[in-house]
Amino acid sequence: MSSKSHILIVDDNLQIRSLLAELLSVAGHTSMMASSCQEAHALLEEHTFNCALIDLGLPDGNGLDLLPPITQHHPLLVPIILTGDGRAETIIDTMRAGAFDFLIKPFVSATLQAAVNRALDYHNALRERDELVQLLSEEREQLKIRVDDATADLRQYANHCKRVGSRLHSLVRLTQVASERYTDELVFRSIVEELENYFPLRCVALQSATGMEFLCARRDGSGEINVIAVEEAGQPADNGRSTADMETRIREMAARHAAVESTGVAVYLYPQSYWGKKACTVAFFLEDAFTVDPECDQFLSMCAHFLGFEWQDARLSLHATQQASLGNIAVEISKGLIQDLTAIRTTADFISETAVSAEALEGLNLIRGSVDSLHVQIKNFRQLSQPHKDSVETVHLADYLNQAVDMLGRTIKNKGIEVERYFDGDAPCVLLNGPSLARTFLDLISAAVRAVDVDGTIALRLSESESNHALVRISYEIGHTELFGVETAAGGDQGSLLVESHPQFILAQRSVQSCGGRLMLKYEDEIFCSFHIILPRNPLSLEPSTESDT
Repeated sequence: MSSKSHILIVDDNLQIRSLLAELLSVAGHTSMMASSCQEAHALLEEHTFNCALIDLGLPDGNGLDLLPPITQHHPLLVPIILTGDGRAETIIDTMRAGAFDFLIKPFVSATLQAAVNRALDYHNALRERDELVQLLSEEREQLKIRVDDATADLRQYANHCKRVGSRLHSLVRLTQVASERYTDELVFRSIVEELENYFPLRCVALQSATGMEFLCARRDGSGEINVIAVEEAGQPADNGRSTADMETRIREMAARHAAVESTGVAVYLYPQSYWGKKACTVAFFLEDAFTVDPECDQFLSMCAHFLGFEWQDARLSLHATQQASLGNIAVEISKGLIQDLTAIRTTADFISETAVSAEALEGLNLIRGSVDSLHVQIKNFRQLSQPHKDSVETVHLADYLNQAVDMLGRTIKNKGIEVERYFDGDAPCVLLNGPSLARTFLDLISAAVRAVDVDGTIALRLSESESNHALVRISYEIGHTELFGVETAAGGDQGSLLVESHPQFILAQRSVQSCGGRLMLKYEDEIFCSFHIILPRNPLSLEPSTESDT
């Protein structure tokens, strides 16, 4: 017999209830009795039973009505139905309703005990199954905890690698943006877009070491990224200043020029130095609630280094473009000639007063004319050497091309070169740093003059496209001489690569890029080469506004 258990007896006949209780007691089981469905529900709510003996005919319902709540709320309780109806239909309905077994009245004690024992064995099997499932579930949870603990470091390292990889991709994208064509607005806008993927960014700012240049980029209320660049006189930004003073100054500049609020914002400063000299300080404005851990600090430091380096490189390239042109070199050379030219002119004037022959006077006039011509060329070179930084002016490309040809007129004449000019208008353009194009044209035409053989031809073409751009084309036939100081192969990729990698060509590219244009070197065949310069015309800026107060 199974272990002793607690059994519920539900029958409306008191004698049967008492008899069943006595038989169960003899077998060592305890029991509780109910005479109706209502009393059975009450006992089920207060007590736990292993088995239930339920009569079909009860005063307030059918005993089968107790089976659904028993199955739902007491899944371990095994019900046995007692009935005096032995028809097959009744037995089938009883089993379908969820009864474990049934006993047909009247029954003997042995039959009752056998049915109860089977029910209790089934109850124990259900209980053991549930205990085993519970045990397996607990062991599974414990195993999961141990696995989680064992792999926590691995997951942390994987997440770290994922973050580092994502940020490295951001840096790669930034370098690709800067390598195409540098402008302050393009680079600052790109770095704001990348950093917003990782930080609650309010603003990115850069203060030059001289304290005169300040740049700031932030996203305004409409969602647009605004880049502000200002210049103002002042003491060097980091000359003896503490970090707190530097932060205060950058906060003030950001609030004044970009309306960046200081409340709830933390500023992270990254001073940048190149070649042992302070260049600038990059600042990131983040929400104060955000915590910058060492990993974030390292990424911000790399972004600051990238931004500072590109900004410094652009300034150095612009300075080199302005200072390394043919006009500047000629000015330096002419400094030692001014005194000699003045002495020659004075001597020629003195001799002309005493000369008697016509041949002598003609020779002296040629000398004076040559000296005057050299003075004019030196004056023109000096005008080209004047720096024009960040100025927006209207320039006429035809005038610049003609000026370059005139300044190189003596060399062109001595070499017997013919210059063909095909100008479609004078191409007025409103450009940033536009005057630097005059030096660039002079350098490119001079390079073409050096590359052309004696009695060769240089073609200058200027056209205005319908897409509001102007195209300058300097075409020439490659000779045996050098182009930009590099021996060129007639056609082929090797010659093109050699020329395009030359520093002077790179400086010319940077100069054109600073005006918003592009410079390309093209080999049309094995003989002819040309420079192509595409510049934005900005014609709308040339037309008078028809609206008032604009």
